[in-house]
Amino acid sequence: MRPALLRLLRRPSALSVIDSLISSPLGIEQLENGLRHICCRCETLNPRFQNRASRIKPGKPAHNELPSRATRHASGFRVHEIRTLPTNSGINSESGRSISNGDSPVSWKQLGLDPERLELESDVGHTRDIGTRLVDDPSHQTDFSLWLELLRYRQRRYGDNGTLDIWEGLMTRVGGLHLPVEGETSDVLWQSFVDLGFKRQGILNELADYSLVLWNKTGKRWPRLYQSIVGEFIQRGMTHQAVNWHKRLQHPHLSRPNDIFQCFKPIASFSTNPVRHPAGFARPQEWTLASRLSALRTICKYTKGHRVYGLVLSALLEEGSLKEALQMHHFLVQRGDHPRSYDDLRSLLQYTKGHGSISTYNQLRQYAKRRFFKQHKQTEAVDLDTPTDESSKSNPGEWMEEKQFKDDFGARIFATKALNFEMILSGLKMFGVPAIGPQSLREMATRARGSQDILKKLGQLEEGGISIGNSVFSRLLRRLAIENREIVLSDLIGSDQHPDMLEDAETQESLLVGYYTVRDWRQYNLTLAVLRELLGEGPKLFDVHIRKHIAAGEWAMTSKVVDEMLAQSAIPSSETITFMVKQALSLRKPGVGPVQQPNVCPTQEVTFVFRVLQRIVQAGAEVSPRLWIELIKRFGMTDNWDELRSCCLWLARHYSPHHTLATPKSSESAQSITPILPRAHNHQILRRIFTRQLQDAIIAWGFTIQPPSRVRTYLATGVKGDKLVPFVRGIVLLRELKQIGVHLQLRRIPRTCRQRFTILYGRPIFSNRPKNRALRRENPYVAEQVIADINRAWGEPLFSDQERNRLDRAMYTPSYRPRPRARLGPSTVQ
Repeated sequence: MRPALLRLLRRPSALSVIDSLISSPLGIEQLENGLRHICCRCETLNPRFQNRASRIKPGKPAHNELPSRATRHASGFRVHEIRTLPTNSGINSESGRSISNGDSPVSWKQLGLDPERLELESDVGHTRDIGTRLVDDPSHQTDFSLWLELLRYRQRRYGDNGTLDIWEGLMTRVGGLHLPVEGETSDVLWQSFVDLGFKRQGILNELADYSLVLWNKTGKRWPRLYQSIVGEFIQRGMTHQAVNWHKRLQHPHLSRPNDIFQCFKPIASFSTNPVRHPAGFARPQEWTLASRLSALRTICKYTKGHRVYGLVLSALLEEGSLKEALQMHHFLVQRGDHPRSYDDLRSLLQYTKGHGSISTYNQLRQYAKRRFFKQHKQTEAVDLDTPTDESSKSNPGEWMEEKQFKDDFGARIFATKALNFEMILSGLKMFGVPAIGPQSLREMATRARGSQDILKKLGQLEEGGISIGNSVFSRLLRRLAIENREIVLSDLIGSDQHPDMLEDAETQESLLVGYYTVRDWRQYNLTLAVLRELLGEGPKLFDVHIRKHIAAGEWAMTSKVVDEMLAQSAIPSSETITFMVKQALSLRKPGVGPVQQPNVCPTQEVTFVFRVLQRIVQAGAEVSPRLWIELIKRFGMTDNWDELRSCCLWLARHYSPHHTLATPKSSESAQSITPILPRAHNHQILRRIFTRQLQDAIIAWGFTIQPPSRVRTYLATGVKGDKLVPFVRGIVLLRELKQIGVHLQLRRIPRTCRQRFTILYGRPIFSNRPKNRALRRENPYVAEQVIADINRAWGEPLFSDQERNRLDRAMYTPSYRPRPRARLGPSTVQ
């Protein structure tokens, strides 16, 4: 019976009910205090009960005649009958509940005793029937104890869907609330939404966005959000997601860089036994200590200023993991995370003295001398200079100084066929060599027989206290051997590149592009593996792939990689954006259109760059206003008016302080997000994009119809849908931009129109642009019709009487004359 009961209690539903009863005992404490330890049948046969029942007056509740405290049995529960609400309680069976004036701030605490009303009040995951719930009342909206009561009920009744209903109620139905960040209520609310987010990725993104908005508005945050999300990903073995969310939540949810260690505490306190995840997790698996430490090292690479040396080393040494402690010691020291005091290093020295090799202890001892011996010369000299018992027997004198082992010399030793690996290893131990370099490691791997033999020899080196270093070659050699990638491993060992060249990311990227262009897949796979080891599986590797496809001219693949990058909440770097613009866009001189490239359409290249930048900016990246101006100019110079109009309107809506754009992940959430940039900053960006020169150019491009023969059939569409002459399309676009919030130079619009009228209807003077002369010949519209349509497009008369006089003078008495041609020699007048 006991094991069966334990199994029942361990069920998630039972745990949820028990947790609810413990944390919210309100409904039980309000039960009437009349519970007996005997059954009701025995109680009714009691003469004392019959006598008391006969004395009860009609209409008077029986519980008022209870026995005194002395004669009453002690009980921890108070029980009363759960009653339904009367008909006049404010609940309408047809329209739901209407909030009455009689609801006091504490009246909702009776909800736990009325299941029907609790069901109604907790149904807030929609925007129907606004005003029929308690949370619709402003006096109850910020009562998060009420929200907690509703959340617990929906969780018990509907599970994750119930939690989602409360989240939608907070964010959509009510909106604008600031969740509490301190206390038990805040912990339950936030943790419930985090748990829901791990089952529905869109909710996790919404929660992170909301926390950032809350921080920007109030300067407050829930202190456990980083640990709850990143730590949970680490427990599930999802290292890549943990690193991505670490970079996303690092500001402002990581108070101190040292707090990254808190995410590794829950996972079985650094024991060498694998962690067994409970059923129900998304990716149940066994995660060893090496994998957890690998995740810690990856997160440390993306965290500046961490000082976790003492925390990590002490946790590892408490579990007896000397090998892992030495690995973390070398890694943290290379990262600049040194022990703060000699006490942090003392336990590692003592543990290595008793359980490690002499060479390893020698190496740590030299490090301790360099780091602390000068500062603690008197107090630590005895401890540092005391050799172990084994070393004193083999070395009665002083400790042998650490030998400097040159990498090229070690490579020649490993390449000597007369010496096998065991002989070389014994010699290295005898001379106290602490580490070997990548060249020696390459020669050792060359003589090995496959990946398993390499792993075996690497293990023997580590057991002998000989490190292989932390170079890219050594890390990649171990990784490829573990993954059993024999072909890439063979190419790495036989490569003609010096191991130091593998540390240069720029060189490897140029090689990757070259191998990809000539389709040398073996060298491409090797170079890609090197870059993965250098840059990791993060945004930097995505940037490399984007630049690779751009260099190869593969725009479709570039767009696909950008979408994959944005789907993982990563954004291309500014270097990648600059590279894309320089490679994709043709050269252009100031005032002249782009140079026509063979097999490349100028319109297509500008459209491609605009589409990519559009998605990147929606994800949170910043693009220089000069780049947007260049794209608009290219659209106008190539007479791609539809793309020009779409680009201008999108920029105005995106950067306008009066508009909000939907999040790109609309499939997961249809809510709007708050613009990342402040409104004042957005307004400045709009001013820098739509300068007065660009506004003049938009009007001029509207007057330019290419080819000129198209002017007879092309019509512009006004704001109200009416058909206008094609020359007014620039005026229509400026009016739309003004309605969105773009500041216009209104005085310059008539002047720019006057210049275009001079070209179309002025005196037939010579023009150095053939398209202007051709458009003048093909123009079928009279000036009065164009002026009338301009006023209709603008919505009000654009030309005053004074401006109209200027326009007439410009058309019939132009203010400029054609330049006289330069004479090549003296002329003779007959």
